[in-house]
Amino acid sequence: MKRIYFSMILIIAGYSSFNAQVGINNNAPLSTLDITAKNPTGTTTNVDGILVPRVDRQRAQSMSSVPVSTMIYVNSISTGTQAGTAANIEAPGYYYYDGASWIKLNPAINIYNSDGSLNGARTVTTGGNFLNFVNGTSNAGITTSATEGRLSANGSARGSLSLAGGTSTLDAYADNANVAQINSSGNSTKLSIGTTNATPLTLKTNGTERMALISNGNVGIGTVAPNTALELTSGTANTSGLRFTTLTSASPIGAGQALGVDSSGNLVTVANPSPTNVNISSVNSTTGANFNVNDLAATIVSGTSQSITVPTGGKALFINFMLGVDYTNNPAGGGQAYYEARLYIDGAATDCYMRIQEVGTAANAAFTISTIKFLTAGNHTLDVRMQRTFNNSTTSGANMICTPRSMSFNASYLN
Repeated sequence: MKRIYFSMILIIAGYSSFNAQVGINNNAPLSTLDITAKNPTGTTTNVDGILVPRVDRQRAQSMSSVPVSTMIYVNSISTGTQAGTAANIEAPGYYYYDGASWIKLNPAINIYNSDGSLNGARTVTTGGNFLNFVNGTSNAGITTSATEGRLSANGSARGSLSLAGGTSTLDAYADNANVAQINSSGNSTKLSIGTTNATPLTLKTNGTERMALISNGNVGIGTVAPNTALELTSGTANTSGLRFTTLTSASPIGAGQALGVDSSGNLVTVANPSPTNVNISSVNSTTGANFNVNDLAATIVSGTSQSITVPTGGKALFINFMLGVDYTNNPAGGGQAYYEARLYIDGAATDCYMRIQEVGTAANAAFTISTIKFLTAGNHTLDVRMQRTFNNSTTSGANMICTPRSMSFNASYLN
C-alpha cells in the first residue's frame, strides 16, 4: 500500500509539473486542485469528500510557524486550554489559521461578547421561561405565560422605566420605601392619561376606587357613577364632603349670590335674603272707655281694633295682648261665671284665647294673649273680643261693666 500511495503522489506531481494544476477524478482541472466527486449523483453509499487533518485542541495549540489559511478540524477540547493561538477554540469544529490564532469557520455569534446586526425580524420563544438581565442585585426581565406578558425592572433602591422621543422623556419609577412617580420632562407639551374607548378612568387607594372620570366627561368623587359634571358623595348623611378650608363662617361677607341645594342635592343659586324689616301696629292705653260684657255675644274690647297691611313677602305675624280690668257690678245670672278674651282676625275667631273666673264686684282681672300667625299679603283687621261664659248654665243677657286699668295690643310682622 505504501508503494501504491507513493506511486500516486509521483503521478500527481508529474502531472502538475506539466500542467501546474491538479485534477482528481477529472482531466481538466479548473484550479490548482480540482476534486470532482467520484459519485456526484445517484444512491451509492460510497463516501465522497475531503478529510482535513483531525486534531485535538492541545495539538492545535502546540503547532508553531503555522502558515496562514491552514485548516484543521478540532475534534476534542478536553485537552489544552482556550488561550494563545487556541483562544477561539471553544468547541469542536473547523478552524483556519489567520496568522495569529485559529479562527472557527461560521462561528455562532455570542451576544454576550460580540456585537451584531439583525437583517430581519427575530422572535424569541421563551416557552414560559423568564428572560432576565442581571447586574448585581438589579435585574430587568421579560416573562410570558399563556395569559400574561410582563416587563419588570427591579433594583435594590429603584425600579424604573424610561421612554424617550427626542428630548421628550417619560419616566416611571418606584423607590424603595418612598414614593412611586410618573413624570414627563424635556420638551413634552402635555402628559395625557386616559382611555380611547367608552370606558371610565378611575383612581383608587387601598384597593378601592375613590374617583372616576366616565366616558361622557362626568367626574365622581366618592362615586364611580357620577350623574352630573361633578358629583361628590361623602358617605356621611347630611354632609356634602365639600370644604373650603380658607373660606369659613369667620370670613367677611362679600358681594355675590347665595348658594343652596335642591331636593336632589344639586348646587343651585338662591335669592339673596333681603334685610328684615319689623313693622309694628299697636295700641297702648290706660284710659280706655268702659265696655259691657255679657253672655249673649262677644264684645270688641274698646281700643283693640286695628288694621294692618301685610306686604308681599311678609313673614310671621307676632301678636301680643295684655288687658287689666275692674269688674264694676254684679250682673244677674246665678253663680260666678268665666270671662273669655279671644283674638279675632278679619272678624273670625281664632284659636288664641284666655279665660278667667269671675271674682266678684270691685275685683280686677288680667288677660294675656300671645301668638304667631301667618297671613296672606294684603289688608287685615285684628281685634280682641270678650264674652261671659259658663254662667251656671243660665243665659241672662245681663252686662258686666268692665273698666280698663291697662291695655297693650301689638301686632308685628317681619318683612
